[in-house]
Amino acid sequence: MTIESASLKISALLGASSLALQTVPLGPNHVPITAFLVPIVSALVGGLMAFAVLKTTVQKMEQDVRDMRRDMSDIYTLMREHMTKLAHMEGRMDNRP
Repeated sequence: MTIESASLKISALLGASSLALQTVPLGPNHVPITAFLVPIVSALVGGLMAFAVLKTTVQKMEQDVRDMRRDMSDIYTLMREHMTKLAHMEGRMDNRP
Protein backbone atom coordinates (compact mmCIF):
# COMPACT_ATOMS: atom_id res chain seq x y z
CA MET A 1 0.00 0.00 0.00
CA THR A 2 1.41 3.38 -0.99
CA ILE A 3 1.20 6.59 0.99
CA GLU A 4 -1.29 8.03 -1.49
CA SER A 5 -3.66 5.06 -1.30
CA ALA A 6 -3.43 4.97 2.50
CA SER A 7 -4.21 8.68 2.68
CA LEU A 8 -7.20 8.27 0.38
CA LYS A 9 -8.54 5.34 2.41
CA ILE A 10 -8.14 7.22 5.69
CA SER A 11 -9.78 10.33 4.23
CA ALA A 12 -12.71 8.25 2.98
CA LEU A 13 -13.03 6.61 6.41
CA LEU A 14 -12.99 10.01 8.11
CA GLY A 15 -15.62 11.36 5.76
CA ALA A 16 -17.87 8.33 6.18
CA SER A 17 -17.53 8.29 9.96
CA SER A 18 -18.22 12.03 10.23
CA LEU A 19 -21.30 11.64 8.05
CA ALA A 20 -22.50 8.66 10.12
CA LEU A 21 -21.95 10.48 13.40
CA GLN A 22 -23.70 13.64 12.26
CA THR A 23 -26.80 11.86 10.93
CA VAL A 24 -27.66 10.07 14.18
CA PRO A 25 -31.12 11.35 15.22
CA LEU A 26 -31.50 12.38 18.84
CA GLY A 27 -34.43 13.62 20.85
CA PRO A 28 -35.14 17.34 21.19
CA ASN A 29 -33.83 17.52 24.80
CA HIS A 30 -30.53 15.75 24.17
CA VAL A 31 -27.17 17.35 23.63
CA PRO A 32 -25.88 16.21 20.23
CA ILE A 33 -23.29 13.52 20.81
CA THR A 34 -21.56 14.51 17.57
CA ALA A 35 -20.33 17.66 19.28
CA PHE A 36 -18.09 15.38 21.34
CA LEU A 37 -17.46 12.42 19.08
CA VAL A 38 -16.32 14.16 15.89
CA PRO A 39 -13.40 16.00 17.55
CA ILE A 40 -12.43 12.86 19.48
CA VAL A 41 -12.46 10.69 16.35
CA SER A 42 -10.59 13.38 14.44
CA ALA A 43 -7.95 13.61 17.18
CA LEU A 44 -7.51 9.83 17.26
CA VAL A 45 -7.10 9.56 13.51
CA GLY A 46 -4.77 12.56 13.45
CA GLY A 47 -2.65 11.05 16.23
CA LEU A 48 -2.43 7.71 14.44
CA MET A 49 -1.45 9.41 11.18
CA ALA A 50 1.20 11.51 12.93
CA PHE A 51 2.62 8.38 14.57
CA ALA A 52 2.69 6.53 11.25
CA VAL A 53 4.37 9.43 9.46
CA LEU A 54 7.00 9.82 12.16
CA LYS A 55 7.70 6.08 12.29
CA THR A 56 8.09 5.93 8.51
CA THR A 57 10.34 9.01 8.53
CA VAL A 58 12.59 7.57 11.23
CA GLN A 59 12.91 4.25 9.40
CA LYS A 60 13.79 6.03 6.15
CA MET A 61 16.37 8.21 7.92
CA GLU A 62 17.95 5.15 9.55
CA GLN A 63 18.24 3.52 6.13
CA ASP A 64 19.73 6.70 4.66
CA VAL A 65 22.32 6.90 7.46
CA ARG A 66 23.28 3.23 6.90
CA ASP A 67 23.69 3.88 3.18
CA MET A 68 25.73 7.01 3.87
CA ARG A 69 28.03 5.12 6.25
CA ARG A 70 28.52 2.42 3.62
CA ASP A 71 29.34 5.06 1.00
CA MET A 72 31.80 6.79 3.35
CA SER A 73 33.49 3.45 3.99
CA ASP A 74 33.80 2.89 0.24
CA ILE A 75 35.26 6.37 -0.20
CA TYR A 76 37.76 5.74 2.59
CA THR A 77 38.81 2.44 0.99
CA LEU A 78 39.28 4.09 -2.41
CA MET A 79 41.31 6.93 -0.87
CA ARG A 80 43.55 4.42 0.94
CA GLU A 81 44.11 2.46 -2.27
CA HIS A 82 44.97 5.59 -4.24
CA MET A 83 47.31 6.86 -1.54
CA THR A 84 49.10 3.49 -1.57
CA LYS A 85 49.47 3.63 -5.34
CA LEU A 86 50.71 7.21 -5.16
CA ALA A 87 53.28 6.24 -2.53
CA HIS A 88 54.54 3.41 -4.78
CA MET A 89 54.83 5.83 -7.70
CA GLU A 90 56.75 8.30 -5.55
CA GLY A 91 59.06 5.51 -4.41
CA ARG A 92 59.76 4.53 -8.00
CA MET A 93 60.43 8.13 -8.99
CA ASP A 94 62.84 8.56 -6.06
CA ASN A 95 64.80 5.49 -7.17
CA ARG A 96 65.33 6.86 -10.69
CA PRO A 97 68.75 8.30 -11.43
